[in-house]
Amino acid sequence: MSLNLNRDLVRIGMRLSLRESPRGRNAPADIEETLLRAIVRFPDDHRLVSLVFSWIKVHGKYVIVQKLRKTAREHFPKNEFPAIVWLSAVAAFAAETCSLKWRKLARRSRTPVYLFPEDVTESAIALKGSVPWLEKLNFRVPASALRIREDDVLSQEELIAANAQYRNRYLYGPSWRADIITAIQQGMKTPTEIAKGIGCSYEPAYRVFHEYMLATGAA
Repeated sequence: MSLNLNRDLVRIGMRLSLRESPRGRNAPADIEETLLRAIVRFPDDHRLVSLVFSWIKVHGKYVIVQKLRKTAREHFPKNEFPAIVWLSAVAAFAAETCSLKWRKLARRSRTPVYLFPEDVTESAIALKGSVPWLEKLNFRVPASALRIREDDVLSQEELIAANAQYRNRYLYGPSWRADIITAIQQGMKTPTEIAKGIGCSYEPAYRVFHEYMLATGAA
């Protein structure tokens, strides 16, 4: 796991050993961007798999699925098969445990998909069975392969206190509005800067920016 990814995972609420100044802990790390960077690493770092799934169970309903899908299109070329498969697996888990809005990202494969080596997978499934919600997608994953431990991530209360982006999603809902307001609070000065910085279109950036300025008396 790279140091930069490790740092950003900590900033969105995952408990990893990382020494960082109090100022650094409050630095922004985009939730969807960080999750996707972790998902890309799944085939090479299986520790990340259970960690991200644990985070999804606790915080998944505060992910902006539309933003995640848009960012995934930018991150994953069409031929980047492992990453696309793992994103479907994460989405299936999220739809099963925290929010049905994730279902649009969970796609069933026409042929069996192995996230781990086929021979090892089938031997493990024969002993302990498979993950049922992944079976629905035709994914073959041993039940023993995923360890979901909520203690590996910050609680909702802890992450609200530690992460402004997450806190605003509690206040305004998991939406572009929440992230636009976060961008304003972090110092972005114009709708154009906001749209480019967070990846939304100009219209909501312009509208929410002026609503926020008027409501706070900063206009």
